[in-house]
Amino acid sequence: MTGDVSGTSVQVGAVHGDIFLHQGAKPVVPRQLLPVSASFTDREQELAALNRLLDDHQGQGPALAVITGSGGMGKTALASRWITNHVDRFPDGQLYVNLGAFSADGPTTPDDVLGGFLRALGVPAEQVPAELAEQAAMYRSVTAGKRFAVLADDADSAAQVRPLLPASPDSVVVVTSRWRLGALAMDGARVLVVAPLDEAAGLRLLERTVGTQRVTTEPERARELVALCGGMPIALCVAAARLSTRPQWPISRLVGVLSDEKRRLSALRIADEAIVQASFDLSFGGLDAETARVYRLLGLHPGREFGVGLASAAIDRPAIATEDALDSLVVSSLLTDVGPDRFQFHDLTRVHARQQAAEQEDGSTRSSALRRMLNWYLDNVAVADLVIIPHRHRLSPRHEHARKLPSQFSGARDALDWVEQELANVVATMHAAVDEGWWKEVWQFCEGLWGFFLYRKHFPQWEKTHKWAVDAARHCEDPAAEARMHIQLGYAYLNTAKFEDARTQFTAALKASRTVEDIDGEATAWEHLGVAAQSTGDHRHALECFTRALRLAERSGQHRGVVLHLRRIGEASAALGRPQEAIGHLERSAAEALAIGDDVLHARALTRLGNAHLTLGHVGEASRLLEAAAATLRDSGADPYYAEALESLAESKLREGDAHAARTHLRRALEIYRRSRDLKARRVETRIAAIADETEPSSEPPPG
Repeated sequence: MTGDVSGTSVQVGAVHGDIFLHQGAKPVVPRQLLPVSASFTDREQELAALNRLLDDHQGQGPALAVITGSGGMGKTALASRWITNHVDRFPDGQLYVNLGAFSADGPTTPDDVLGGFLRALGVPAEQVPAELAEQAAMYRSVTAGKRFAVLADDADSAAQVRPLLPASPDSVVVVTSRWRLGALAMDGARVLVVAPLDEAAGLRLLERTVGTQRVTTEPERARELVALCGGMPIALCVAAARLSTRPQWPISRLVGVLSDEKRRLSALRIADEAIVQASFDLSFGGLDAETARVYRLLGLHPGREFGVGLASAAIDRPAIATEDALDSLVVSSLLTDVGPDRFQFHDLTRVHARQQAAEQEDGSTRSSALRRMLNWYLDNVAVADLVIIPHRHRLSPRHEHARKLPSQFSGARDALDWVEQELANVVATMHAAVDEGWWKEVWQFCEGLWGFFLYRKHFPQWEKTHKWAVDAARHCEDPAAEARMHIQLGYAYLNTAKFEDARTQFTAALKASRTVEDIDGEATAWEHLGVAAQSTGDHRHALECFTRALRLAERSGQHRGVVLHLRRIGEASAALGRPQEAIGHLERSAAEALAIGDDVLHARALTRLGNAHLTLGHVGEASRLLEAAAATLRDSGADPYYAEALESLAESKLREGDAHAARTHLRRALEIYRRSRDLKARRVETRIAAIADETEPSSEPPPG
C-alpha cells in the first residue's frame, strides 16, 4: 500500500513492515520533547552519568537508561535537559511519550504508543498496522540505521518499554519511572537513581524563581526552606510559586507554616491543588496492602535511616518477609537504599508515611510499633554494652535480658562501631520515649550507652541524653538509677572541663545513694568527687575521697570497684610525690583486675605503674609496663586509654633517647584525641612541639 504525507511518498510492506521512501522524499524529523523548565538546576553528576552511558555504549541495540526516583524529583526535566544538550547527536529527531503509570485510565499500551511514533516518523495513519507485532516490525524498519532519541516518561513496567526500543545502536532511549524496572537490565539498561537537590542547588532554584534579592535578604530562612522541602524540586517549585504570588511575604512566613510537620504537605499547594501530596498519594496507592502497612509503620521510626532488623521489629514480621517489603518500597521509590541493608525515607516521604499512619492506624497500633522499635534499639544497646564493658555492675534488668540474646558483635570495637552508626537513631528514639513518658526505658538507654560515651565521647549527645535520664530516674522514683545518671552526666562535664557542674552532679549522686543506703552508689559518688578534686589540683582531698570509696567497695564486696579505687589512690599518691607508695596500690589494682578478668582495668593500672616507675628513674621497667598496657588497649576499643598509654610510652622512649619513637606515639595519641574531640589533644600538640624544639639541631658551630 502507498500513501503521501507532507510530500513524502511511502510504500509499506503489509506483512513484514518494510518501508520504501520514494526518491526525493523529505525525511520527517519529529521534535517532541517537552521544554525544559526555567527552574531546572544543576544535576551535573546525573548529566555526567548519562554522558558516560552514551560514550561507553557498544551494544547492538540502542543505549538505554532508566532514571528512577520518587515523584517530584525532577526525572522528566533531567531526561529532557540531557537529550536537549545532545540534540546534535540525534539528527533524526526526538520522540516523547507519557506512558501514564498513574493515569486514571491505566498505563498506556505499547500499540497506542507505537502507532503515534510511526505517524510521527512519517508513516500515514491509514498505513499503520493494527496488530502490535506488525507495528513493532514496522517501527524497527523505520528506525534502522537512524540516530534519534526516545523519552519514555512515567513508565509502569519493562513490558511497556521493550517494544519502543529502536533497531539502531546509534539511538538512545531514556525511561523515567518511579519503579526501578530492573527487568530492563537484560536489555542493557543502566539505572540512575535521582537524589534530592543539595542545599546549594536548592538555593539556586529558589533564586531563579523568587529572585536573588529575596533569598539573600533571608539566607538562613532560605536554607531552612530548602531543608523543609527536603531538596525535592517539585516541593521547592511549589514553595517558590507561593512566594512569587505573595511578594510581600518574607520567606520566614512560609518557613513557619512548613515547620509544622502535620501541615507541611497540605501547605505545599498551588491554588487548591495539593501537588506534592497528590504525588505521594499516587505512589502509595500503587502498593499492595501489606507493603502499604509496612510503609505506614516505618514512617513512625524516630530516626532517619534504619536496617532490616529494626524494620522487622517495627512491622513484627520475620526478616525475609521484611526484606521483600523493603525491596518493594525501594523499587517504587518510596524508600531509598543508602547502603548494604540500610534504608532511608526522603524527608517529605516520611511525613507522608506518618500522615497515612495517623489516618489508617489506631493509636494502639502506632504505639505498639514505636514500642517495638524502642525495645529493638534498647536490647541491642544493652548487648553492645555487655561487650564493651563486660564486668561493670548494672542496675537495669534489661542487661540480664540482653545476656540471653545472641550477640552480633565480634568484639568491643565492633560493638562501639555499631553504636556509633546507630547513635542518631538511638537519641531520636530516646526523645520519642521522653515524649511518650516511657521513663524507665530512657535511663536504661543511658546506662547501656556508658561504655560508648566513655570511649567515643560525642559530648553533645552525652549531655543531652543524660539530662533526660536524670529526669527520667526521678519520674521513676528510683534513687539508685538517679545516682548513676548523675555520675554519668557529671563525667561528661569532667571531660569538658566543667568542673563545678561535675561536682554538683557527683554531690547529687551521693545524696541520692544515701537515701536508699546504696553502698555501691555511694562509693562511686565518692570516687568521682575525688576525680573532680584531682582535676582541679586538690590531690589531698582527692586521696581522702578515693580512700572512702575503697572502704565502701571492700565492705560491699564490689570487686571491680576495689580495682578502680585502688588505681585512683595510686594516682593521687603519685600526684602528691609519693611514687613508691603509689606503686604498692597500683600493683594491687593490677592484680585484682587480672583476678576478675578485666583486661582494660589491668592495662590502665599498668599505665599508671609505668608512670610511677618512670618518676623513680626505672626507665626499662617503665617501658616494659607501658608497652604491655598499649598492646592490650590497642585492640580493646578503649581508645582514650590507649592514647594515655601512648603518651606515657612516648615519655619513656624520650628517656631512652628515641625521639623518633616518642613523636610517633604522640602523633597516634593526638589522632585519637582529635577524632573524639578530646581536650587532651591540646596537651599532646604542646608536647610534640616541645620535643621538636628539644631535638632541633643547633645552628651554632661546635666548640673548639
